[in-house]
Amino acid sequence: MWIIFSAVCVQIVFLLSVFDIHFHSPIVKGMSPSANPIPAPAKRLVLFSADGLRFDTFLSYGNDREPNAKFLRSVASSRGKWGLSSTRVPTESRPGHVAMIAGLYEDPSAVFRGWKENPVEFDSVFNQSSYTFGWGSPDILSMFSKGTKGNVITFTYSSESEQFTGHDAYKLDEWVFEHFERFIQMAPHNATIFNMLEQQQLIFFVHLLGLDTNGHTNKPHSTLYTDNLRYVDQGIGKIESLINGYFKDNKTAFVFTADHGMTDWGSHGAGHPTETQTPIVAWGAGINTDHIDSLHWENKRDDMEQADIAPLMAALLGINFPVNSVGKLPLAYLADDMLWKSHAALTNARQLTRSFQSLSQRQQNQSLSWRFRPFWPLESNQVTMHNLQQIESSIRSGYYNESIQQSVELMDLCLQGMEYFYRYDEFQLKMCITLAYIGWAAILVVFLIQERTPASKKKCGKQFGLIDQIAFGLSVFIFIVLTVEGVPFLYYAYHLLPLVLWWYCLRQSRKMLRQTVRLVRIRHFIWTVFLLGGLEFLVAGFFQRWFLSVGLIFLSLWPHWDQRSSSRWRHHEMFKSLWMFAFLVLAMFPVFPPVGKHSFPILVDIGGMLLTVMAFWSSLVMHHDRDRTVLVCYTIAIPITLYVRHSVSDSLVQGQGLPILEQVLSWLLLGLPLTLPVIGPSLLWPRLIGIVITLAPSFLLLSLSYEGIFFVVLVVALAVWIRLEAAIPPSDSFWTQLRRSYFFLFLTLLSFFGLGNLASLNSFDPSSVRCFVTTFSPFTMAGLLLWKITVPFIAVSSALWAVTLQHQLSMKNVYLMILLLSAAMAVQFFHWVTSRGSWLDIGTSLSHYVIVQFTVLFVMLLRSVVQFLTCGPIYFHVRPTASKYDKD
Repeated sequence: MWIIFSAVCVQIVFLLSVFDIHFHSPIVKGMSPSANPIPAPAKRLVLFSADGLRFDTFLSYGNDREPNAKFLRSVASSRGKWGLSSTRVPTESRPGHVAMIAGLYEDPSAVFRGWKENPVEFDSVFNQSSYTFGWGSPDILSMFSKGTKGNVITFTYSSESEQFTGHDAYKLDEWVFEHFERFIQMAPHNATIFNMLEQQQLIFFVHLLGLDTNGHTNKPHSTLYTDNLRYVDQGIGKIESLINGYFKDNKTAFVFTADHGMTDWGSHGAGHPTETQTPIVAWGAGINTDHIDSLHWENKRDDMEQADIAPLMAALLGINFPVNSVGKLPLAYLADDMLWKSHAALTNARQLTRSFQSLSQRQQNQSLSWRFRPFWPLESNQVTMHNLQQIESSIRSGYYNESIQQSVELMDLCLQGMEYFYRYDEFQLKMCITLAYIGWAAILVVFLIQERTPASKKKCGKQFGLIDQIAFGLSVFIFIVLTVEGVPFLYYAYHLLPLVLWWYCLRQSRKMLRQTVRLVRIRHFIWTVFLLGGLEFLVAGFFQRWFLSVGLIFLSLWPHWDQRSSSRWRHHEMFKSLWMFAFLVLAMFPVFPPVGKHSFPILVDIGGMLLTVMAFWSSLVMHHDRDRTVLVCYTIAIPITLYVRHSVSDSLVQGQGLPILEQVLSWLLLGLPLTLPVIGPSLLWPRLIGIVITLAPSFLLLSLSYEGIFFVVLVVALAVWIRLEAAIPPSDSFWTQLRRSYFFLFLTLLSFFGLGNLASLNSFDPSSVRCFVTTFSPFTMAGLLLWKITVPFIAVSSALWAVTLQHQLSMKNVYLMILLLSAAMAVQFFHWVTSRGSWLDIGTSLSHYVIVQFTVLFVMLLRSVVQFLTCGPIYFHVRPTASKYDKD
């Protein structure tokens, strides 16, 4: 048990290390804000956020050949600036709004809070305004109203209104427009509101969620999605008229944008261009209206990063720039008041300079003097101060264009310096984790050799005392250095873990090395080459799923390659043919489009009917009356599942919502496996059939397309695997166990990529959980998705349990081999993780590494799940009334 516990701890350290190496919190405390001393052109600003709007949809035309965003296009072509705003992964609502309003990119640790709360308080343009009034979703507005000075006033609808089913998602936006209009109309009659609106530096934040909800439910190319855009476009025109009619001073700036886009199949979160490309349109006070070509306006875009929106809003209002902003002022959007414009650029440069200096000073304070490496282009505060003084001198001399160019160059240097200090420990940590991976693999080899050569378990004598002394001395030295530098707690684990692993390995290896060398043969090297090739097939499958299909074709030939002398093996020709057939059918699934892009309910029904037929036939051939009765009762749950799916679908199409009875049945079917330890069959095959039947209902309820058929074929392949392994004479051969471990790892990863569930962490369709919930609930929805992914895992883990039980083998050796194979894959993905390049590359590299690490953790945790589902006495050999399946 201590080995399993150690393995889980090591895998968690490996998983967390990638975030400390590549992703850092952008929050730096203790900086003073910067503001433009020149009066700003705008007294107030209206920010429109069309949640989930794609850039290409913004430019699209409807079936009537009219623009879907007619008003905004007219603004962009005649009296404003427009362009493309590039978002970053994860393309979710929370990090997108943080980027545009605070100018910083999300703290990665916020993922554990569902992108709703930031673990660290941050500054934003809302904080710096005199008052901010917001209308929209409670999930978005609440995170900006917390921790403020009481100047952020929000108006939200209830969370229950955020239904991702039905056809009336536009009503969320209707609520926002109506309440905004009431607020403006009420202002002259309410002294408090009237006095607030008389202030300068006001922000009106209009969050429009209808497009995102319609995109999830009806997909971005649907008429409902484009109609919602037209409704939003008209509503924005009305709000502009309301604002101009109330204030009558032309001192209002307007900014329209989106937090993220959306894929063709209605999801977001990764780095596809349809998710990262959003529109931005700015007009009104302070916006440059010169040189607008109304005929060719579409070809004259001024693109920006999403974080650049925050300094743009701060400059237009004349408020302090958010202190942790990494945005660069999009100067093309600013009006040609050169004195104000040059001071705005200087203010942005000064704010970024303070951020850079704070990071540099923090790193210098945390490092011993002989270990600190400065950023040489800005190696001291004197250099940055000299650059700022040069810019101020250019402004005083009237060289505005030169001062702006100097400000831009200083901003670029500061951003490069900040990136340098974010990556300051990258090489050192990578080396430590790489050494830890190699040491961990060596430890696993040591454990395997100890299991096969009991004599090697003897404790080593004092001849290894030197290793102990060296390891102890190094650990004390490293501990002292890390303590003096005040590094985070996990850094101790990153630096000391490789030392501990290698210390243990070296203490155990000398005697075992002599024993192992005597056992090695040439054929072992050949098998090792084949094994490494098989692992690379799995690695390649992460990038191109069809590699898994090629691997399945090779695996389908295994029974015909493996020529054994056992009579039982030779007489299993039917199962050998069935193995080939099942694996060739499985090879088709990785070349299908990932689940989630399209919905085919008829395929779910076919999968459910196939499972029902298989389950009833398997139940009826049981000779033990109790087992037969239990399995028949379980089987009835599958037709009930299909009824629930159709009933919920019909109800939602008719706009009647989720029926209570069907929702209760869905949750009861989800908990069906919990009854196995109490009333489940006690024989091996009936218990395995019971596991599959009880898992099937919840899996079908969460399915959208061919998942049910995939599950049927996977179950058949697993059943044939168990039968063929039973025909192999009992053997504790190292290579036999290694083959079984590889089969298990291959089938486990096939459970992921056979359906494409997490190929990019981006194939999730919220409609798959509509039998359970219809309101937006990130943790509930994520939990249901996780369960759907786990179901094939449990099936594969149960098959491995049955294989080891048949031969009375130790699961410990099998899991050690699985960990060893996984480590060989994970170390490759660890070095491929990057935070450079396109956001698609960054998101893909990170998701691949996370999948490998979570797969290993799942394997460890599912061991306990399978033990729970199979608890109680399990018999492989039959009693007098057992099924014919157990007579072998």
